[in-house]
Amino acid sequence: MLLLLKIFARTLACLPEAFVACLCRFFGWLVELFMPRRSRSTMNSLSHAFPDKTEQWRKTVFRRSAVHLFEMGLFRPASAYFSQKRLEACLEIAPEAREIIKKYEEGGAKHGQPVVIMLPHMTMSEAATMLPARAPGLKPVHVIFRPLNQPSISRWVTREREKFGANLISRRKGYNDAMAALRRGEILAVLFDQDASKKGSTITFMDRIVSATDLPALMAHRFGADVFLMLLERQGFWKAKLTLQQLPLGDSPAETTVHAHDALEAYLQRDTNTAADWLWLHDRWDHFYSSYKRFSFPEKRNEIALSNRLHGYDKLPRKVRFWVRLPNWLGDVVMALPVLRAIREARPDFEFTLIGKAGFEPLVDRLGVADHFIPLPKRGSGYFCAFYRMRKMYPDTYYILTNSFRGDLEAYLTSCAQRFGMVRPGKRRPLLTNAYHLSEDIDERQLHQTSVWEGMARKYGLKGAIDYSPVKQTKIEKCPGRVGLICGTENSPEKRWPVEHWRSLITGLLEVDQVSEVVLYGTPADRTITDQVAAGFDPERVWNLAGETDLAQFCDELSGCELVCCNDTGGMHLANMLGTPVVAIFGPTNPVRTGPIFSTPHRILQPDGCPATGGVPIREVSPQSCLQAALEVLSTNGR
Repeated sequence: MLLLLKIFARTLACLPEAFVACLCRFFGWLVELFMPRRSRSTMNSLSHAFPDKTEQWRKTVFRRSAVHLFEMGLFRPASAYFSQKRLEACLEIAPEAREIIKKYEEGGAKHGQPVVIMLPHMTMSEAATMLPARAPGLKPVHVIFRPLNQPSISRWVTREREKFGANLISRRKGYNDAMAALRRGEILAVLFDQDASKKGSTITFMDRIVSATDLPALMAHRFGADVFLMLLERQGFWKAKLTLQQLPLGDSPAETTVHAHDALEAYLQRDTNTAADWLWLHDRWDHFYSSYKRFSFPEKRNEIALSNRLHGYDKLPRKVRFWVRLPNWLGDVVMALPVLRAIREARPDFEFTLIGKAGFEPLVDRLGVADHFIPLPKRGSGYFCAFYRMRKMYPDTYYILTNSFRGDLEAYLTSCAQRFGMVRPGKRRPLLTNAYHLSEDIDERQLHQTSVWEGMARKYGLKGAIDYSPVKQTKIEKCPGRVGLICGTENSPEKRWPVEHWRSLITGLLEVDQVSEVVLYGTPADRTITDQVAAGFDPERVWNLAGETDLAQFCDELSGCELVCCNDTGGMHLANMLGTPVVAIFGPTNPVRTGPIFSTPHRILQPDGCPATGGVPIREVSPQSCLQAALEVLSTNGR
C-alpha cells in the first residue's frame, strides 16, 4: 500500500497543477452529487454562519470548500516529490509575520520565550511544517499531529513532514514531549478543533455552542507562553501565505480559546475566498446533536458565561433552529406548553419556531415560547410544496407533537436531519429519524397528556423540572363578579352539557351576590347553542359573545373573568393556562388524561359513580352541583 501511495504521490507531483486542480474540482462535484447528507449538513452550517448571505453565495462557498478539501489531501503526498524551488513557491511568509518571527530567532528579543501556535483546519494547513525551512534561525518548532492507522504509511508521512525541520509529536502519547519543548522555551503548534467531544470546553463559535479544544490554551497558561493564531491563507492552487496574529493570553485557558475562535471567525467573515478556506465539510457543531442529550445543556467544562461576557452578550444567542409541529387542537397546544417551556429553559440557544394552524398565531404570541410562527399552508395541491420550500430555512431539529403521517411528511420535506416524534404500540412512523417508542406498559388512560409528552422530552435529555405556573396576562384586570361559560365543544357533541343545565346554572348564578354578569363564549359554530342558552335572560347581565371574538380577544376575555364554567374543551385549557379558576364538567371523556394541568384553582365535576377516567353521560352532572362548585371557587377567591 505504501508503494502504491508513493507512486500516486510522484504521479501527482509530475502532473500539471492545472490538471490536478481540475481533478480536485471533479472530486468536489462528486461530494455534492453523491453525499447529500454531508452537503446538507455543510449548507446548514453555512446558513448559520452567514445568515445575511444569499443561498447562491453559500453554495459557492460550499463548492469551493469541497474542492479545497481534496486540494489539501493531495498536497501532502505530492509535496514529498516537489523540487526545492517549487516548495518555496508554495509558502509565502507575510512581511508582518517575518517581523514577528525575527523576535523569536536566535538573538531575538524573545528567543527564550515559549510559543504556542494555534492552527485551524485551513486548506493549506499542511504547509505549516515548512516554516522552519523558511526561517532557519528560528528556534525548534514542534507540531502535534494525529498518526495514521497504517504504521508504514504513518512513518513515511511523518518523515516527509519532518524533512523541513519541524519535529512531529504524536497526539496519542507525546504530550510530555510537547510540555518539555515549552519548558525549554521552544515553539509548539497545535491544530485546534471545534468538535472535541467531552474533552473540550463549551464555548460559542459563530454564536453557536461548540466543544472546543482547550489543550493549546492549557499549555500556554501553564508555561506562560506567547500565543499566536497561524493562518495559511490560500493564494492559489497549492499556494499559501503564512500570517501570524498574536492572541491575548487572558485570565484563563478558556479565555484564550475564545479569543482564538473570535480571530478565526473574523477571518472567515472577511470575504468569499477566506470563507471557503476553512474545511466546512467537517461539521464543527455536531457534538451537541446527539438525540439523547438534545434537550440538555453541558454541565462540565461549560464556559458559556465567560464566552457571553467576552462577546458582550447578556444571554446566549438563540441560533439553533428548533421547530415544533403543534397539535391540531387548541387544548392539546395548551397542554404542550409546560414541556415546551422546559425545553426552552434547558436550551437557551434554541431558536423556537412553532408551526400550526394560522388561527393559533395570536395565542403563540402570548405564550412566550416562540421566536417565530409558521402558519400551516392552505390545504390543496401546494400544501406539501410549501414544506419542501422550507428546506432552505435549514431547521436543525423538528419536534413533532402530532401523531399523523402528514405531520411526519411535512418534517421530512424540509430536509431536517433530526426529526423527533412519538410512536405508540402497533404504529409505524418510518419518516422519523429519532422515535420515542411509548412503552406498552404505559396506560395512557392513567397518565396526563402533558406527562406523556414530558416522557418523550426526557428521552431526548430534558432534565429540568416542568413549570405548571399559569401565563399571567398582566395588562388584563379581572371584572368583579364576571363568570364565563363555554357551552360548546369543537368536536364530540357528547362532551356538551345540555342546554337546560346551562340555563339552570345561569339562573342560580344570577341569584347570588358574588355574580354580576354571565358571559357566554364560543366559536361561530357554537352560536346556535349559546342562543338557546341565553334566550330570555336579561341582556344587561347575560352576554352572548359566541362567534364574536378571535383567539386573542378570547384570551383577554377569559383573563378578565373571575371564574369559567365549561365543558371539556380547548377554552377550558386556555382559561386554566391564563390563571382563571375553572369549573370543568366531564362525563364520557377522561380528566386524568386531558384535565386542567396548570396550577390555577380548578374543580372537575363528574357524574356520581363515574370512574376517574370517565365514561358516563355528561348530562348526569346536575346544575346544582355545578352551581355549588362555582360558588365555592368564588368564595375561595375572596368574593
